[in-house]
Amino acid sequence: MERSYLASIKFLFVAFGTGILSKKLTLLLGALHFDLLVPFFQDLYYLLTWPVLALLFLVFYLFISDLRYVNKGAPVTAREIQDPRIYLSAERTFLSWIRTGISIVIFGFVIAKFNFFLSNLALILHTKITLQMTFAGMDVVFVVLGVISISMGTVGFFLTLHQVDHGAYRPHVTLYAAYGLSFFVAMAILGYQLFQVGVAHG
Repeated sequence: MERSYLASIKFLFVAFGTGILSKKLTLLLGALHFDLLVPFFQDLYYLLTWPVLALLFLVFYLFISDLRYVNKGAPVTAREIQDPRIYLSAERTFLSWIRTGISIVIFGFVIAKFNFFLSNLALILHTKITLQMTFAGMDVVFVVLGVISISMGTVGFFLTLHQVDHGAYRPHVTLYAAYGLSFFVAMAILGYQLFQVGVAHG
């Protein structure tokens, strides 16, 4: 279950981040007077922000729905726990958490660096670039959620190893719920920021 949801989250956050960068590119192209390319990246921004955010909320809903049934499956037997493939599966899941977290953090840094680039470009060109359109603070949301993803994956991995070594395994429902809550808060903040930008420049 984890790896499927993590792959979806990683893909959607990369798409969302690409949409934000598309908006920033419209500012850059406008400052450089490449006006013909601005509509393309503007359309790409609209395509990759609100629809992707809606899909992220859908993933959250499906995740919460599945979470209710996690502990209702058949118990893991002692023979299954002794299977070395359990350790390999735990490692693959751990790496999925790490890949997801790193992907989100990278986009957070890219967004932050692009803000810095636009600020310096405005000074060089002696022009004004409206920085409120660059989603100030969104980079922090990406980085924090990425770090939480890496932390959750690490904790879950060592909890799984501890349980397997002691001959008993139970899904980490509390850990999943905590991640689901942080995921929801991050999406709510991103949605609020998109709405504010839409109101300011609608």
